[in-house]
Amino acid sequence: MRRLLQSIIYNRKLYDRPQDEWVCGRAAEGCPCVFGPGSQGECRATSQCLPAKQGDRWICTRPISLGAACETGPRPDGACGCPVPPCSPQRSLRAQRRRLTWLVTSLALGLVVLALWGWRRTDWSNPGPLTSQHAMSAQRCSECHLEDAHVAFTGSALTARQAEHNQLCLKCHDLGPHSNSPHGAAPAQLTALGTGKKSAPGAAPLVLVAAQTVGPGGPSDLACAVCHQEHHGRNFDLKHMRDQQCQVCHQAQFASFGSGHPEFSSYPYERRTRLQFDHVTHWQKHFADARLAALAPTSCAQCHEPSPDGRQMLVRGYEQTCANCHTAQINGDDRAGVKGLVFLRLPEFDLTALEAAGAAVGEWPAYAKGGLTPFMRWMLEQNAADRAALGTLGPVSLADLSAASPAQKAAASQVLWSVKGLLADLITQGQPAIMRRSGAAPAGTTPPSRRTGQFSADSLLAAQQAWLPNLLMEVAAYRRGEKPSRPVAVAAPAVSRLVAPVAAATAKAADPDDLLAEPDPKAPAPSAADDLLAADPVVVAPAAAPAVSPPAGLEFDDAEARVAEGGWYRRDDAYELYYRPGGHADPFLTAWLEATVNDTRTTAQAIFSQLAADRAPGVCMKCHTVDRTETGALLNWTAARPQPGQRKFTSFKHAAHFSLMGDQGCSTCHVLDIKSDYVGGFGANRDTRVFHSNFAPMTKSSCTTCHQPALAGASCQQCHNYHTGDLKSLRLKAAEYRAADKAAPRPN
Repeated sequence: MRRLLQSIIYNRKLYDRPQDEWVCGRAAEGCPCVFGPGSQGECRATSQCLPAKQGDRWICTRPISLGAACETGPRPDGACGCPVPPCSPQRSLRAQRRRLTWLVTSLALGLVVLALWGWRRTDWSNPGPLTSQHAMSAQRCSECHLEDAHVAFTGSALTARQAEHNQLCLKCHDLGPHSNSPHGAAPAQLTALGTGKKSAPGAAPLVLVAAQTVGPGGPSDLACAVCHQEHHGRNFDLKHMRDQQCQVCHQAQFASFGSGHPEFSSYPYERRTRLQFDHVTHWQKHFADARLAALAPTSCAQCHEPSPDGRQMLVRGYEQTCANCHTAQINGDDRAGVKGLVFLRLPEFDLTALEAAGAAVGEWPAYAKGGLTPFMRWMLEQNAADRAALGTLGPVSLADLSAASPAQKAAASQVLWSVKGLLADLITQGQPAIMRRSGAAPAGTTPPSRRTGQFSADSLLAAQQAWLPNLLMEVAAYRRGEKPSRPVAVAAPAVSRLVAPVAAATAKAADPDDLLAEPDPKAPAPSAADDLLAADPVVVAPAAAPAVSPPAGLEFDDAEARVAEGGWYRRDDAYELYYRPGGHADPFLTAWLEATVNDTRTTAQAIFSQLAADRAPGVCMKCHTVDRTETGALLNWTAARPQPGQRKFTSFKHAAHFSLMGDQGCSTCHVLDIKSDYVGGFGANRDTRVFHSNFAPMTKSSCTTCHQPALAGASCQQCHNYHTGDLKSLRLKAAEYRAADKAAPRPN
């Protein structure tokens, strides 16, 4: 049944008037009058009723809610017999609210007027002083705040606005390709880091549990302003973060570093060392040898020193660390065999088979042994015709052509004359010939000039006079289209008869590439002046150069010993030209190693294998390693060095801990692992992640001894960085670039 909120019978219940400005003063006592106050707040109740006249009598009209008719009744003059004293009417709740609303509105408008037009209007609008780093933007709010900022009501709108604000920060701060991602890391990297990271036993603080429950997994994008709050004063630290801020997003939540922080796994060894140095073998074997005791270091500081910022421990230079023991090994002083590297050789050819096939051979020593050196093949392959001839030969040996096909014999004949042409070019042109035949240098490596090893054409000229006296005449005739035959055995020419033609040939050769070109059949026959050796057309047989005897009281040392500090020398009995390295970091060896390490061609890998062998001259790759990277192989010539702008998750400062080391020194924390297969991580392996450290991993207990809140501190930022990756320092764009950024459309 429908019921009314208030009875409409006037004499049964008082009529409420909530819309009126005033209410009866007796309303608080529960007995308001029936008349109520006037519009101005005056009391209108002087009696309990207004008697009504019926005929000649007055009757009481007091309502039932007040007790109905009174006993005394009205007076004879019609006045109420129950007079009441007046009350003090009160404003209604509605009126009070209206007055308060108008008061607050007026006050707010007044404050707005003062804030916008008052003489201290800047004080009202300024949220606080900026830090010293951002003080330059104090008068340009638009540098950090959106001019057309709008209120975001949805999640997508809030994300878009956050991204726009972040772009204002990134105009000056370069945080890498994943600037909005936590730690500046790619999402896949964050997932890999978070896998399996669990906190140690212990209750996490309630605030962290609540935060993780509300937002499990943490945000995928973070606004810069979440952690960096401005307008807190000139000296405010924008980079400071509380531990609770860090742990809100992390799956492994804990109370403190000493209570709940995950245990270290393999810290701090993340990859193999760039230089192969076995600490266990050196300390327990080599340094323990009585013959090396005087040369052995007495402490780690003799080989290691702190970086300028005191964070890393760097390896000192070669002269301070390795020279005392390894210089003789690098120079080859302790080698029983040949100390140099075969660069050129007169290879052995099957001359009988070539002549039987009708090929012109010219002069060639009958007792030459061995094949083409990798360096000779490299230089020959720079010419397309020679490269094709070597490809035609394939696995056929130049020393045995009995089973070779006619095409392979023709290719062998071409290779023979290409070798002669190579020797002639090196004699007449010198180092430029090596540079031209070495090819372009790979990006980031040493230039081709370093591959010459300060080659001396005169040394090869002396070798040619002893090995092939008629070489230059034969090559000149061959390039004219003539086919010289095997020479008859006559006396060897004097040295002076060869020097002048060589100089003439050198002056004549305007374009060295012409020496390798095929003769033009339409070209006119060259005159005697054009002949490379026109002054001496006599063809002679190969013969050894006359032996030179030193004066009495003098004696020639071995050719190899005469270049003990590095250089070129020859062995006439083997028809070979050698290069002996000149100490540590020999430029010839390093240049050829860099040129071939990323070259997949067979010849390039043959050169690299020859130079990288354990007993190769210079023994470069005995200590230096090769890393496999995304762009190819990388030769490590130096130990690890600090990378400016490269920041990792974990940061440790060695210099701050020097005073805590006892008698054990560095071994207080770095303990040798004598069972580790350190050497097994090198060799053919180029993956830096596959390794065995020389030292046992550190444990958390090594740090918690000191890192407690009451001692050295245990905040997250003491050991961890938030922004990681390849970071650049603050860069401020010029005005025109900032204007271009401002004019560029922002993302919706």
